[in-house]
Amino acid sequence: MTEDIDDFGIISLMYHRFEENKYPSTNIKVDDFKKHLKIIEDNKISFVNPKNFEDELINNKKQRKILLTIDDGFSSFYKNAWPILKEKKIPFILFVNTREVGSYNYMSWDQIRSMSDAGVIIANHMVEHPYMLENQSDKTSTQWLEEQKSELLEAQERIKAETGQDHKLFAYPYGEYTQTISQWVTDLGLIGFGQHSGAVGAGSDFSALPRFPLGGPYTSLSHLATRLNARPLYIDAEPRGPIDQLRDHKTWVTLNIEPDAFAMNQLRCYASQQGLMEMQAPEQAQFITIRPQAPLHAGRNKYNCTAPHQHEPGVFFWWSYLIMQPNSDGSWYSG
Repeated sequence: MTEDIDDFGIISLMYHRFEENKYPSTNIKVDDFKKHLKIIEDNKISFVNPKNFEDELINNKKQRKILLTIDDGFSSFYKNAWPILKEKKIPFILFVNTREVGSYNYMSWDQIRSMSDAGVIIANHMVEHPYMLENQSDKTSTQWLEEQKSELLEAQERIKAETGQDHKLFAYPYGEYTQTISQWVTDLGLIGFGQHSGAVGAGSDFSALPRFPLGGPYTSLSHLATRLNARPLYIDAEPRGPIDQLRDHKTWVTLNIEPDAFAMNQLRCYASQQGLMEMQAPEQAQFITIRPQAPLHAGRNKYNCTAPHQHEPGVFFWWSYLIMQPNSDGSWYSG
């Protein structure tokens, strides 16, 4: 990519709960959500119709656009946010985990069907919203993964039976996956969505596209403004992510970075709960190696790399790398 092909990409935003203050990490106050939409409107940023998502991604290069996604299907969304989006005619994807539909605190199928009839895209978020890596049974790893695949297909069929929709869109529960899982998502013909940060571009990995979570501490207007100014940063990492076992935090990850409208010496990478990472630049200008300063915690970890745009203040190129770190005894952490 060269500087004269300035790929704005698509900013994918993810919300969960609305005005459910006892769940602060995934909640947003309705007044704050309205302010989010007002900022987007004031900046004249349009929303992508998910039906045209791939075409928009490939063909649109010169305009900021947003893909809005809602996870889980909580009833607080239906009560507090859906009327706002419906009135404003804002398109979005609703990712539902089908077992919970109709249970306490979740929407019913009648409510979901009413949204489907109004044009909302209903898509796959598994049956039970599992931790897909957390095999606490006596099953082998292969058996466990086959069970996860069967659950995904079951959810797909249930959504089709209830709504008539069969979109090839899938959101990983908790944003957790491995190379093996993302590969069979691709083999099934699905576009996957994670929860790692970054803008989506035509060169992004369609088995696990980034999304910006907007809940809890990440609902401030300044936080949103930073995300709205993100551009895709294209990097091939070695080892290829995600990593599901980092045995030594001193392991270097090599980044092959595609040049764009940023200065390489302004690239910075950060590790979860640690801050700035150790970085080395080999002789080849587009290659950089990074590693964290200390051992990673059990669970989801991310390396986030950003670089400021050389000509547009406040605009950052953004890329994220996922590491699923088990407990010290090799077992998966319990969510």
